[in-house]
Amino acid sequence: MANKKEKKSSIIKDALSLTIITVICSFALAFVYEITKTPIKEQEEAKKNEGYKAVYTDAKKLITDEDLVSKAAETDLSTLNSNFDGVTIGDVIRAIDDNGNLMGYIVTSSTRGYASTINLAVGYSLDGTVQGIEFIEIGESVGFGMNADTPEFKSKFAGVKTDHFTVTKTEPTNDTEIDVVSGATVTTTAVVRAVNGGLAFLKEYAEGLGGAANE
Repeated sequence: MANKKEKKSSIIKDALSLTIITVICSFALAFVYEITKTPIKEQEEAKKNEGYKAVYTDAKKLITDEDLVSKAAETDLSTLNSNFDGVTIGDVIRAIDDNGNLMGYIVTSSTRGYASTINLAVGYSLDGTVQGIEFIEIGESVGFGMNADTPEFKSKFAGVKTDHFTVTKTEPTNDTEIDVVSGATVTTTAVVRAVNGGLAFLKEYAEGLGGAANE
């Protein structure tokens, strides 16, 4: 009988110990989260801002277009083109010159790649020229999909006057054709889809690009 009481008492003590440990761990994790969330957010913002500057180097000022950001939040891009299913728009930034004039836009778009979510920024001038692209987030396979995040690949988009790129597995015949990164067809297709989705959104809704101001 005494052994049963001792065993029961031991179980209760163990349970209490585990409960206390769990509570302490929860508080510790919450404390660590509170300490790290601000630096993490600041790093994310810094990376985004670096990406924005990289895709529109001539801009003297970058201003968030709140109206277009709100429009993006309520827009299903697949209604513009079924190929954009799964592509979402995040930030929309106005690129301003020395005199305060609108030069073009920067738009961020994301979609699923082969092994990660791909989030990128695209710079687009009012005359319909892509200024460049930069990855905000990409975690594709090393040696394959991650080769998209190279100056060589990203430069294929810069300076091209178009609102739509296509993927090719052969030698490109014009500037709007993007040849597949070796061993990374899915990644390449996802990048092109994200770029095209961002351009389509701007063409449809942005001022000066055939969008809202001209409707």
